[in-house]
Amino acid sequence: MGQDYEADLTTYGYLSPQLVADALQDYVGTSATVVDYACGTGLAGLELAGRGFTTIDGVDYSQGMLEFAASKTVQGRPVYRELLTVDLSATIPIEDGAYDALICVGAMGGGHLSAEHLPELMRTIAAGGTAAFYMNAIAYEGDGFAKRFAALETAGHWQIISETPSNYMAALDRPGMLVLAARP
Repeated sequence: MGQDYEADLTTYGYLSPQLVADALQDYVGTSATVVDYACGTGLAGLELAGRGFTTIDGVDYSQGMLEFAASKTVQGRPVYRELLTVDLSATIPIEDGAYDALICVGAMGGGHLSAEHLPELMRTIAAGGTAAFYMNAIAYEGDGFAKRFAALETAGHWQIISETPSNYMAALDRPGMLVLAARP
């Protein structure tokens, strides 16, 4: 399952993991502790590890995807320190402020996570911590994420740093949105 999923993404030049890793690297040092929500097969974690991040935990609902992510290594070291099977639409069994940063690539919209799940995700990073989300721009606009993200900022759940549109498939026209935010 994970191998076919990853092969499909790489066939079309899936860029989201690189875009998120580049953005996060600009805001936090490689010594930051990072949680990779909806980590899937580990492509985004692999990008972070390749840039020198050493403390990355992965969280996903699919045990099969996590088993595939567990096989990822950089220079002989596992990409992930820990992998957890968790339903991200429920309470997450991680302490408040446990991480310096979080990433979430491709899990917002399209029947996965909604904007209403963000406060629970953000709770797990420290005050001042950075979050990097990458999602399909069609869902971002069409499903009202932009409006709901702004409302969450007004409610004090996060402070949006930037919202940057880009294409996320090198071989296809797939508009995406990178949202960087900080926990107040």
